Amino acid sequence: MPLAFKDFSAWIEVDGSELPLFDVNVEGNEVSCWIPSEVGKAFIVKVRTGERRTPKSLGLYMDGQSFGGKFMDTGAPRTCTFAGVRTSATTQQPFVFSNVELTDDDEYLSQATAGLGDIKLVIWHATFRRLKRRTFGKHDTIGKVHEKSKKVTGHKIGLGNDRRVPAADPQKTKSTRHDVIVSFIFRYRPLDLLRANGIAPPAPRLGNAVKPEVLDLTGDSEEEDIHRMRSLEEELEQLRRKRRKTHHVKTEPELKPEPA
Repeated sequence: MPLAFKDFSAWIEVDGSELPLFDVNVEGNEVSCWIPSEVGKAFIVKVRTGERRTPKSLGLYMDGQSFGGKFMDTGAPRTCTFAGVRTSATTQQPFVFSNVELTDDDEYLSQATAGLGDIKLVIWHATFRRLKRRTFGKHDTIGKVHEKSKKVTGHKIGLGNDRRVPAADPQKTKSTRHDVIVSFIFRYRPLDLLRANGIAPPAPRLGNAVKPEVLDLTGDSEEEDIHRMRSLEEELEQLRRKRRKTHHVKTEPELKPEPA
């Protein structure tokens, strides 16, 4: 289930499937949750709107940095996707979960890490301003993090290698943002860390799994099996004879055996 607020919903997909949400919390117009992250996995951020009577503007922020936005005019329900950073009209670097690189260099003590570990999607009321020429360029993600930082999350947002994508519109819409409608916040962490903090359910215990019955199909046990089957058949036949005597044969006086 995605995060939802009024006519808006948002979710994150990895390998074509939605990531699970843990500990969903709603405070006013801010909806937050925790999601598991895995190093090297590419992901996409999706948001769906209901019917729009007024224009809307979307902005994506990850690790406290802006990763672009989209303008949505009035119209029918629509789904928008944020999959990466455009490096040219036909290439894109996908978003990926990466390891945080720690350092003891005090030069990095002042680096802002307030948004580290967060994927934030903000939706505003907006008005159209004008069209502007689309530009492309390199986007730097957060660098090294000091090991004494108060917010060490284990993972950060990275960018993968360039890949071919459909050609982008040469123009983009410039809009004026007004009141915030909703902020969706996905706090990503390694799954083991979420479990250790009681946010995600514990891993299933393998010891509780029912072990399938193993049949020995080797030639060494074949004779033993045949012998066991014959013994059981003989025992069954004895029980049948005993049952017939009990129910169908009248009891005769006991005869004393003749001396040999």
